[in-house]
Amino acid sequence: MGSKKYGDEAFIHEMAKRALQKPGDELPSNIKNGYVVIKNRRIPFSEREIVEGKLYMTIPTDFALMTPELAELMYPNENRPEIIFTNANGSTNITITPGRDGFENEGIEYAMGYLQEVLAEAIPTCEIISSNVAEGETRIGYFDYMSPAIDGDVYNLAFLFSLGGKSVLGTFNCRDFDMVQWQETARQMINSMRVLSS
Repeated sequence: MGSKKYGDEAFIHEMAKRALQKPGDELPSNIKNGYVVIKNRRIPFSEREIVEGKLYMTIPTDFALMTPELAELMYPNENRPEIIFTNANGSTNITITPGRDGFENEGIEYAMGYLQEVLAEAIPTCEIISSNVAEGETRIGYFDYMSPAIDGDVYNLAFLFSLGGKSVLGTFNCRDFDMVQWQETARQMINSMRVLSS
């Protein structure tokens, strides 16, 4: 009699892996749990102050403010973001640029459309992946896209919202091969933002 074969080896492998897990070994996919696992690495998350006394966001605990020297190298345009949090090797970043113009939540759809048009003109090969507006205490418009870089493509998630009646533009970016690992987590980071009224 030949050996019995199962049709779903992947399912069996997953069940065996779960049987070996100890309580608390679950791999959470939500930053509210305090950490997520990306590329088999446990990354802790905590709420951080992004704009003093005004904006808080849950981001990786080990992300640090990028040095001005590295910011100048990675963002050579003089209009580089004002605030840049980055991982240890500078490959994954969260940027924030507080605006100076008058801007209210009701204008988010129009502003996002305009940003996408500007982006398409500046980078003709740019492809918008998705676009949405998160409804909550603060309305946040966001869209994600791929952009070319010297040594490969970059995944970007741009977001826009109003802070004290002024626009704030932010981005999350990572290398294209890390997109699958980071995409959902980046959206959760955006949705974690707390805006304090002044």
